[in-house]
Amino acid sequence: MRKKIIIGSIIITVIGLFIGFNIAKNQAKPASTAAIKTVKLMPKEITSTVMTPGTLSFSEEQFIYEEEEKGKLKGITVKEGETVKAGTPLLTYENKELELEEQQQALAAESSTLKLEQLQNRLRELDGKKADESGSHFKSERDQLKLELKAAELEQKQAEISQEKVKANIEDLTVHSKISGTVISIEQEAGAGKPEERQPIIHIGNEKKMIVRGLISEYDAIKIKKKQKVKVTSDVIRGKSWQGVVKKVGAVPVQTAAETTSGDQSVQYPVEIEIKGKKPKAKTGFKMIMEIETEKRQAHTIPETAVKKENDGQYVYVVEKNVLKKVKVVIGETSGHDLEVTKGVKAEDQIIAHPTEDMYDGMEVNAE
Repeated sequence: MRKKIIIGSIIITVIGLFIGFNIAKNQAKPASTAAIKTVKLMPKEITSTVMTPGTLSFSEEQFIYEEEEKGKLKGITVKEGETVKAGTPLLTYENKELELEEQQQALAAESSTLKLEQLQNRLRELDGKKADESGSHFKSERDQLKLELKAAELEQKQAEISQEKVKANIEDLTVHSKISGTVISIEQEAGAGKPEERQPIIHIGNEKKMIVRGLISEYDAIKIKKKQKVKVTSDVIRGKSWQGVVKKVGAVPVQTAAETTSGDQSVQYPVEIEIKGKKPKAKTGFKMIMEIETEKRQAHTIPETAVKKENDGQYVYVVEKNVLKKVKVVIGETSGHDLEVTKGVKAEDQIIAHPTEDMYDGMEVNAE
């Protein structure tokens, strides 16, 4: 009897261990029993952009340098911060030689006028006399006066031209603004010196029209065109952005300092962005970041969490009849937290939204 009890206890223990083993085995595979969230390809508008640094500048500006050949600087007629219009006098030069030449030309013009008047009077007097018997002498004298009169007229015209030339040179002693804007700075002690060392006496800029100048690669130069939208930001002025459009893309590459020193042959093209609407409260020379919108189109996307990156590419898990299938995909542009899929999956595919590390190809799952 006791022996039967022992045998029964052993059988019950074995059965309990078997049941416990199966329960533990089932609990070890939660991915196959728990419902897993899936997603499908979603149509979304994708925006392609090119980002490049730039420098804030005036769209229109004028630099006035000292011109020694005009004479001595007489005075500056504007002040820093003053608003000027195109044509406003900015500064004047004093040139004694031009003043003397103006007086000389005035005297020469007066002399030629007197000479011309004298010849005209003589000709009138001669025409008033009756021809005597020596008619040939009268005709010869009259022809001579007409020649002298013609020469005097040419001399007077030459004197007038000389006067106009001197007058223009004297007017040029006053330098005028070529643009409407604000006087940014005045440096009376700027001096002349070599062109590469000179500082402008007056700097005028149009603060109502601001641009950002930068450089782009030859690859980006193909994609960037006039009137494309641009978002402008600054690391200095955080949390703010400004809207603009592409104003100009250079047709000729520029040579950078890095090229000349290191021999780097990389090609870069100049680009200008015109800021529209509200202008940044920043000074010219501030470093800005340009985000140029080069393309806007419809694309098929999935959340970035659905994509697993491996050494040989990027993959997603697709559910087919409650079985996982590992599929290699080709990713295009990024839009926020979504990725464009250009190849690998179809519109009807159920894609695991959050694949885990323990998932594998051929694994059985319950997908939602």
